[in-house]
Amino acid sequence: KLFLNEFFKDNEFTGDILEPACGEGHISKTLEEVLPDCKITSTDLIDRGYGIGGIDFLLNDYDKTYDMVITNPPFSLAKQFILRGLEISNRFVIMFAKIQLLEGKDRKQLFLNSPLKYVYVHSSRQNPMRNGKDRDENGKKWSSTMAFAWYVWDKEYTGEPIIKWI
Repeated sequence: KLFLNEFFKDNEFTGDILEPACGEGHISKTLEEVLPDCKITSTDLIDRGYGIGGIDFLLNDYDKTYDMVITNPPFSLAKQFILRGLEISNRFVIMFAKIQLLEGKDRKQLFLNSPLKYVYVHSSRQNPMRNGKDRDENGKKWSSTMAFAWYVWDKEYTGEPIIKWI
């Protein structure tokens, strides 16, 4: 919600949304709450009881495009998810990923040659759920040393990326 609140201060949105790695639906459920008039399609490679399971985002032959593709991709496949999202999105591709995503010669070329508009950096550590749970087997909240950001590509944007803080 922190990200969406900031993002929608500067961007209006209506349209169809795809969440292609929905897991147990955490992002999709928040989108439904924030954007109740939008059609949200939630899929995942693995059936975790939410959305449509058995859909490989990278290989699926989509019969339509979406106005927004938003997800928390597997980090090892982040670049592939970004590129695939740019193929099937009419406008926005939004990825939740580590700040570390900015590193690397290969990804540098991706960022220089795609319409990355925003990087919304979390100013405090985020503790993503693990296996759908916010606490470990002893009831202790997960802790994290990783820094995260939301990366937003806008196909209507040209220019240098804009850094924002949440």
